[in-house]
Amino acid sequence: MISADPDLDRRKASLRAKLKARRAEAARANDGANGPAIAALAADRFLAAIPVAVGQVVAGYWPMGDELDPRPLLTQLQSRGALIALPAVQQGSRLLQFRLCDDLAALPPAGAYGIPAPAPTATLLVPDILLVPLVGFDAAGYRLGMGGGYYDATLQGLRTVADKKILAVGYAFAVQQVAELPHAAHDERLDWAVTERGAVEFASERRDE
Repeated sequence: MISADPDLDRRKASLRAKLKARRAEAARANDGANGPAIAALAADRFLAAIPVAVGQVVAGYWPMGDELDPRPLLTQLQSRGALIALPAVQQGSRLLQFRLCDDLAALPPAGAYGIPAPAPTATLLVPDILLVPLVGFDAAGYRLGMGGGYYDATLQGLRTVADKKILAVGYAFAVQQVAELPHAAHDERLDWAVTERGAVEFASERRDE
């Protein structure tokens, strides 16, 4: 999403290119695209750190390119009684919908921008936990995405109107972390980040202000 600060946009674009290269290298170094061995380890890190109750809704994502694959984690959570949803882009809106996904083994049909998503007839759900794909994240919990602003807008909307706390969890290779990212007022912070090296919880003062 283009901001009103061209310098901020340039800095984000520069970091985005560098961090996408890091992500691609991490995937290649770990058994090819998506890094299956690392994905399994990241799933273990998540399960050891973040409790998920039976019936809770976990919104994941279908991995694109060299994004860390969350399906090993989502499959385990589903087997433990969680409801799994996947995001879908709504035409003319930056607010994502989350639709029930019963079968994580089958490729969903291509939705907007070619991103796999459950059919429009699938049950709509409001997530308790939202796994967030990313290009990079920093020590304060700020996230760098692809620049479309969908997750920032969606998180802001959910945190404003949902009648339950929404936990946003960045899911990434450890090499995607940097000390600090440039950010704007509309950039939503993560609650947690999970990588193959562990899980870290970020301070939540932004919602107490």
